[in-house]
Amino acid sequence: MLLSLRIENIALMDQLEIQFTRGLHVLTGETGAGKSIIVDAVALLLGGKAQKELIRTGAQKARVEGVFRMEDCPAAGAFLREQELDDGDEVVLAREITVNGRSSCRVNGTLLPIAQYQQLTALLMDIHGQHEHQSLMDERKHLGFLDATGDDGHQKLLEQAKGAFSAWQEKKKLLLQLKKQTADAQERMELLQIRVNELREAELTPGEEDALAKERDIFKNGEKIEGSLREAFEYVYDGSSAAVESLRRAVSALSVIDGLDGQYASLRARLDGLYYEAEDAGLTLRKMISALDFDPDRLEEIRERLDVIRRLSRKYAGASTGDMVEKLKEMEAELSGFETLDDRLLQTEKAEAQAAEAYKNAAALLSGSRKKLALAFEKEMEKQLMDLNMGGTRFQAKMVPGNAAATGMETVHFLIAPNRGEEMQPLSRIASGGELSRLMLAIKSVAAKREGIPSMIFDEIDTGISGKAAQVVGEKMKHISLDRQVLCVTHLQQIAALADRHYLVEKAFDGERTRTNLSILEGEKRVAEIARMLGGEEESAKQHAREMLK
Repeated sequence: MLLSLRIENIALMDQLEIQFTRGLHVLTGETGAGKSIIVDAVALLLGGKAQKELIRTGAQKARVEGVFRMEDCPAAGAFLREQELDDGDEVVLAREITVNGRSSCRVNGTLLPIAQYQQLTALLMDIHGQHEHQSLMDERKHLGFLDATGDDGHQKLLEQAKGAFSAWQEKKKLLLQLKKQTADAQERMELLQIRVNELREAELTPGEEDALAKERDIFKNGEKIEGSLREAFEYVYDGSSAAVESLRRAVSALSVIDGLDGQYASLRARLDGLYYEAEDAGLTLRKMISALDFDPDRLEEIRERLDVIRRLSRKYAGASTGDMVEKLKEMEAELSGFETLDDRLLQTEKAEAQAAEAYKNAAALLSGSRKKLALAFEKEMEKQLMDLNMGGTRFQAKMVPGNAAATGMETVHFLIAPNRGEEMQPLSRIASGGELSRLMLAIKSVAAKREGIPSMIFDEIDTGISGKAAQVVGEKMKHISLDRQVLCVTHLQQIAALADRHYLVEKAFDGERTRTNLSILEGEKRVAEIARMLGGEEESAKQHAREMLK
């Protein structure tokens, strides 16, 4: 149960604090006074959309804080204990939004992600927003209204069906992908095979193009190379003044005196070493000259090979021989993968069929539960409608086979026959505004019994009704308030007169700014407000108001 609500800097409210008790609470006031803004503030507190437009002009942030008593809601208490947020008999919820669009949720001072926060608030309070009864005109939403009245067992079946549907869709998606791959596989395999054969036939080796380019350059400079080698050979080894012969003579000359002094011996040894180095270099030069082979056929082979490599390189976006060798390995692996595609397709078809069967079984169980639920819901709705002065109205939750969906394999359409002897017709076609309001109140009453939510808010549920219908709607909310707290924004005096606590919402200008104020009405002040709602402030209206309050 909501014990108190504190609002800061929302719309025309700078600071507002409201205390609540058990029973039926009504908020009344002139149009535009800000009654529904209070409901918007509660919606924000419960985890609704954080709209920075709610922030009072000139303020940097807005805040709503609510204190709830936990003994009325054991499910919420269990949630708090599970999250290690339990702090006694009461829980404090706080929601804050800033002008830069940020928002925060706190439970007993602890920050909580919005999803978890909403899990908790859904257990504490239910809001029936202004004009929400119009959603009854959308037959796509009827299934949700019916399911909301189901017990925990039904909710479990609904979750199982959703899970089975999701698993089936995943397998179905994978199967479609594999089928597409299979359809494209032949064309892809043919292309891959051509490219694999082409690269295999080329017999590329990493770095091959660099080695060939170097060999080609040597061929191009063949005459220069041969001339240089022969000239060097003559100077070192084969000419009349060859270095080898000169060094041999120098060594021989020093051999005569190398025994006279160590320095002569050392010098002879150095020259001796140079002699052998020169001799070795000369022999190497001779081998190089002998090995020279500038075969024009080989040069043509090199050019042709480089042409092959360059053509392939252009085809594969400038890839080197090393890159193309790696590309060949990748394409061979892809080809190998295609060989197992048929096996994977068969396995996936089997898995998809099993997932589809699992979903059908889950959906069948859900349908069975839904049929029982629909019968009980129809009886309960007719009972509620009788309380709401729609006695004799027949109500049917008709199950219609539909396409497979997360919510099962059927939809639900609400049919009514408002008068005896009439045929059942779709609610969306024949229900009046006043009937829609009462139908929604009846649905909320049935759902509230299952959900065990301790507090309910109705924002102008009385839209489209007056007279006796307004009286019975008020009496229904009064009856609901015997078991749970009810807060109602209303413009009807019949409902206001039934309240256990009556609040007046009004605007006031303090000389600087307009503010929304709220006050509890008692005694003659309450009489005066109900008289205003009756349409007059004369004594006769006040006397009528007193009679209503009695």
